Amino acid sequence: MKVVFVCCLLATTWACASRAPSTGVPSPQPVSQPPVLPSPPAPAVEPPAPAPAIPEPRPDISSANCALISEPGLPIATVALGDVVSPANAPRPSNESERLVFRQLYETLVRVDCNGRVVPGLAMSWRLSIDGRTWILALRPDARFSDGSPVTSAAILALWSRDGVGGDLIPHVNRLVQSIISVDDGTLAILLRSPRVDAPIALAHTDLAIARQVAGSPWPVGTRAAHAVSNRNETTITAADAGRVVRFLAARGDVRDVLDESVDLVITRDRVALDYAATLPQFQSGPLAWQRTQVLLSPAPTSPSLSDDARQTLASDAVRGEARSAVGPFWWQGLPDCEVAPPRAPEPGWRSSGRVVYDATDGAARDLAERLVALDRRTYQRATGLTGEALALARRRGGDAGYVMSIDSRPLDPCRDLQIVMERTPWLDPRAIVPLVDTRLRAIVRRDRSGIAIEWDGGLLLAGAGDQR
Repeated sequence: MKVVFVCCLLATTWACASRAPSTGVPSPQPVSQPPVLPSPPAPAVEPPAPAPAIPEPRPDISSANCALISEPGLPIATVALGDVVSPANAPRPSNESERLVFRQLYETLVRVDCNGRVVPGLAMSWRLSIDGRTWILALRPDARFSDGSPVTSAAILALWSRDGVGGDLIPHVNRLVQSIISVDDGTLAILLRSPRVDAPIALAHTDLAIARQVAGSPWPVGTRAAHAVSNRNETTITAADAGRVVRFLAARGDVRDVLDESVDLVITRDRVALDYAATLPQFQSGPLAWQRTQVLLSPAPTSPSLSDDARQTLASDAVRGEARSAVGPFWWQGLPDCEVAPPRAPEPGWRSSGRVVYDATDGAARDLAERLVALDRRTYQRATGLTGEALALARRRGGDAGYVMSIDSRPLDPCRDLQIVMERTPWLDPRAIVPLVDTRLRAIVRRDRSGIAIEWDGGLLLAGAGDQR
């Protein structure tokens, strides 16, 4: 790759060669209807009107009903995945492939559609209580787990709490929810930790997806009308009522190989695969939302900063995949009411190991870490990819020169996400988070296929794979 990025480190600022920053994509106009997907029978209580849109950039789609493909077509039958899917992680995904598969099986109480509107999920309606902080949610009367058992407020309370009655919420729920009460079988009262008066947006977080463990099955039971079976190379989701089957195939190699087979959908950031797909008349491709922001975390007393031109050059020349200069304002910089622990003081005589550490499963983080080493070998002597507990331990200790980390570009609950970052890096001053680039994926779809809805976070919901019960 021709290197056009000439950069020197002066004090705490990188000054870089000029390059025109990328421009944003026009936002689609808000609409009043949710995605056109198969729906349950009309509830006895009318769903609420869509809440005001979240004031952030919109996904790059033009269809008003949040469909990735506006033309009618056959349903998706085969999907190629680039990551390992583990039922042990369900319903909280750890990678993009799990995010796609789990969405077909598990629901949250509410959803946020592609235009930022809060729409019904397991809850068909919601309202604020008289205190102006507690949300009263009415569950769909036909809500069922995929094994046919009813989804009641007591069942959700049991799944979200250690004691089964809401007195002690499990950790990933407790980060978002302060308290929960079962009013009756079909009604919940929920106090969120980051309350909003317009809509209970945080309830759409995947950490709050409803799933129940069952004996003898590696897959938790979800609330969509589907069940999953998996082996080493394939996960199959079968719609319980219609019998429709969607196969999710492992494609951990050259993505071009699966394009030569009978696959209907591929989600990828691989430029080579995208260029190859453009030569195949049976496929079309399009961008999803700008979903992730790569940032640099530095334990050093002074942290570097990057100009817009420097970030755009990193995006253009370092990242193998679609990227752009990270676009502000950045959500972690404007949270005055968010309580986070003060950063831990560096140990006396702190010295950097010289490593810049990244998640070895994150290709964009690897690309950026390697480029930082090439640009400033005095500060960053080597790039080191880690995973699992080794990565978590390195981040907690803060003994390295820097950490390239991927965070959500548009979190549903920014305070909660910042608290998690601080828990993982207790030495970090939030003001020292250095934004680098935004990244997004593209969908390659067979031309005669349709029925794919995009949600706010860029996730995809396949019609028929796991329709509401």
